[in-house]
Amino acid sequence: MSLVEALIKWFVSLFSKENEGGGSVPTQPPVVEQPIQGDNSIEETDVEPELIDPPMIITKPKHYMHILLDNGHAQKTPGKRSPVLNGKQFFEYEFNRDIVHRIGVKLASLGIPFHILVPEVMEDIPLSTRAARANKICAEFGAANCLLISIHSDAAGDGSAWKNARGWSVFTTKGKTNSDKYATLFYNEAEKIVPQLGSKMRKETSDGDPDFEENFTIIYKAACPAILTENLFYDNQKDFEILMSEEGREAIANIHVNAIKQLSIA
Repeated sequence: MSLVEALIKWFVSLFSKENEGGGSVPTQPPVVEQPIQGDNSIEETDVEPELIDPPMIITKPKHYMHILLDNGHAQKTPGKRSPVLNGKQFFEYEFNRDIVHRIGVKLASLGIPFHILVPEVMEDIPLSTRAARANKICAEFGAANCLLISIHSDAAGDGSAWKNARGWSVFTTKGKTNSDKYATLFYNEAEKIVPQLGSKMRKETSDGDPDFEENFTIIYKAACPAILTENLFYDNQKDFEILMSEEGREAIANIHVNAIKQLSIA
């Protein structure tokens, strides 16, 4: 008889009707012959049942940072467009809003709080106004609990001719700030995807991290950590093709979402 069978029989005997009338209840489980392993037989032993409470698992809900999404420029912003190629032309205002929309849809499905700072399409909202909108949200939820992400696509010229520069980059303000660690996180996620799209990564590592540093108004005036992503060059023909494709846009949105999913607060 196996150990399991013997223990089952013993527990049944504890509560059987035979013991209801004052009959003796076994106080010890039966002696069980242990299996023989190899040539070494194990002596019979008294096995006492050991009741162990299952471990208590306490799961703490994950609280995500509030993501403040800034879609750069507007339909009336001069320039900010590519040369025409095969009847197609890139407009940065449209791309930025499309990427922000895609990010928002994905964040909503994940239950991550986000705020679109610029719902306007036609008029280019001043950068200081954009920052003020972000800071109002920071005042409500706490600056440390917010991250501003300004979405852009880069250009090497004025859009009148194709250029050679290409690739993905991320910017913070000058000097060491809390934004640097977030920029590095986004860079690392982009590095997993951008080369697969056929483009390349751009970085500036003189201060030990990959982000470029410029005091762009939208990130400089933000009360919370803030980064600005430049998602390829729309005046480079190869990058242009990626930026105009559904695959490219989904990939760029995923870069941001993959990084955002890692941003939780206590």
